[in-house]
Amino acid sequence: MKMKLNALSLAVAAGFIGSAAQAADVAMFPYVVNSPTVTTLITTVDRGDANTQRYTSGGAAATFATGGTRLHWRLNYKADADATNNVANCAEVNYYLPSSPNDIQTVDLSGKFGSTTRGVLFNDPSVNNNWNAGTSAVLNYMLGRAAGNIQRGSLFVHNADNLAGDTIYGEAMIFEIAGGASWGYQAVTTDNGAANDNTAFQFAGAGNTVSNGLTATVAAPAGLLTFMPPAEVTTNLYVTPVPAAAPLLAANGANAAGWNIQQTRVALNTAPGGVGAGVAFDRDETLVSGAVNQNVRCVGAVNITNLVTSGALTVLANGGWGNVTLTAPAAPADGSFVPTNAAYITKLEFGSAATFNGQAQAGTFNNGFIMR
Repeated sequence: MKMKLNALSLAVAAGFIGSAAQAADVAMFPYVVNSPTVTTLITTVDRGDANTQRYTSGGAAATFATGGTRLHWRLNYKADADATNNVANCAEVNYYLPSSPNDIQTVDLSGKFGSTTRGVLFNDPSVNNNWNAGTSAVLNYMLGRAAGNIQRGSLFVHNADNLAGDTIYGEAMIFEIAGGASWGYQAVTTDNGAANDNTAFQFAGAGNTVSNGLTATVAAPAGLLTFMPPAEVTTNLYVTPVPAAAPLLAANGANAAGWNIQQTRVALNTAPGGVGAGVAFDRDETLVSGAVNQNVRCVGAVNITNLVTSGALTVLANGGWGNVTLTAPAAPADGSFVPTNAAYITKLEFGSAATFNGQAQAGTFNNGFIMR
């Protein structure tokens, strides 16, 4: 199976012709970002043993003893002008990168740290996991450098494991370098046992193989959203749509139809079932109307102020709460996107205002997590 590659990957296209479809254990990082002042640090733990199937440098499934010394890293992303366009399509870049049993590896996707060590951090000795010899100045862990000066996306790191047991673990830390603030989350992990199919990349609905409970949210309500005064605290939702009842990617992390054009509609409302006239309650339990829907394709960011009208925002000046809901937009005649009502939603609240709760404060702060 040959993946569709962007221009940077074409030079090594021969390495992405895999063998027959394999099972896999996957760590999915729903939201990663890179800009001149922000980077994403990824930590992976390869929990497999010598009998766990990984990949060769050519993409064939093999145990560690027979040359299966690599994991597959794939970044779905929007770059530069498209990075802030919620309905732009995604591109992708992917490599097979070195690993070893029980290896822990922390990398900087954008290379702001570790630029002379292939993006690998913290004095990794490159012995059992021979990353220094197994990568190059182009094909290395700094996938964000291939994705433009400004980039947001989602990352997948997986093996070709065909045995029961969860063998990949991951964490992400979004690091705002200029202000020194950071936030993070645990990666979504899957284990589809010995099944010879693509279900390792199904993250929602019946049949998903998510092993740590971070299954994508489907339909309404997608989660309860609280927000502080918008003038003092910025509240963003980072949305990564996925199919509601099908795999996002094909076996071995290859492209599947519609992988880059999954689109959902995000809204805020007050009814328990996810439909109602109100958009949010204020801090005195007053029901406020004035909802605004936002469409997100592949990956995107939605500020709380873009989910309410300007009139509602005035009433909600002190903050409040509502239900985040997901609906599938009407299918377009031109096939420009695939409707879905499932997504991962990551909430981030941050600020650098001169006041907090009306009192003077200095510095920046932020708090982020995957919504449930």
